[in-house]
Amino acid sequence: MKFKINYIFDLSAIISGLILLSLAILTFCDVFGRRFLNSPVTGTIELVEFGMALVAFLAMPRAFFLNANVSADFIKNISNNAFQIFINIFRFILMIVIMSMMAYATTKEAMAFFKNERVTIDLEIYFYPFYYAASVGMWLSVVAIVFWLISALRSENS
Repeated sequence: MKFKINYIFDLSAIISGLILLSLAILTFCDVFGRRFLNSPVTGTIELVEFGMALVAFLAMPRAFFLNANVSADFIKNISNNAFQIFINIFRFILMIVIMSMMAYATTKEAMAFFKNERVTIDLEIYFYPFYYAASVGMWLSVVAIVFWLISALRSENS
């Protein structure tokens, strides 16, 4: 089970990296076209805005699962096992509440954009696929937080 979950989080991070690489290529083509061909790529700003959000939200599940988030470990050296369990549960509650609310709100917003069929200004592409992809990344983060807590509690008990 752990292998399959780890594979899903790794796949999400790989997709995030591929999106980032695509955005870098798109930005290079836009700058090159603007500078040397006097013809920028239409819609670059819109695609980069949506793409960067997708990069962040699709990379988060792996960071949560591996506990690779940037944090200050000023209370890490306390050897009290019960206190470490308390800290992990407290972190879990904070992370799960915040990510669950964000995922719920983004999913709700994606459904609203799906109903009203809003499109971007330049390319006239629908908003809702980007919101659905971001909400999938956020829901994966919620699952990753749960699996992080399970592995953290197992390591504290052993």
